[in-house]
Amino acid sequence: MTATPRPNPLATSEFWRRAGPVLLVLAVLGLYLGTRFRLAIDGQVHHCLPPYTVWLIDRHDRRLVRGAPVAFVAGNRMEPFFGLDQSVIKRLAGIPGDHVAVTAEHTTSNGIQVGTGLALAATLGRPASDFIRTETVPADAVWMMGDTPDSYDARYWGALPLAQIRGRAYALF
Repeated sequence: MTATPRPNPLATSEFWRRAGPVLLVLAVLGLYLGTRFRLAIDGQVHHCLPPYTVWLIDRHDRRLVRGAPVAFVAGNRMEPFFGLDQSVIKRLAGIPGDHVAVTAEHTTSNGIQVGTGLALAATLGRPASDFIRTETVPADAVWMMGDTPDSYDARYWGALPLAQIRGRAYALF
């Protein structure tokens, strides 16, 4: 008695007729999700937005919402603490036209406190008085702040150009 060979299910046209559209939809969905979203992991010992370590960045959502966490590229203004192309997540504390005041005790945006002190002035090798100022956020920039006193944020390097924003960030855990 001879055994009849089984047909290879992957070689049949019926398989590709049924699986092809499903595989195409999965590929398109994967491509869309892969270009829209990114995961970010904060590897710092001291987080600027505690207690979160893992974030989801929506690269299509660039709405300017006060208080929302936003991911941006560090650029040269955040050296030496961050690399030029490193993603950073801070809270959006000021939008274009907002009035920002930095004092030794606190930082305000439109009169609302968004930060405390100038804890990093000594680490930067400069007196706190170098960072005390009032300014209006330019039309093409935003004011980014961390939630902790030792966050390296806009009170030290100023307004962030809108071109550096990568997208809205959502805390996962």
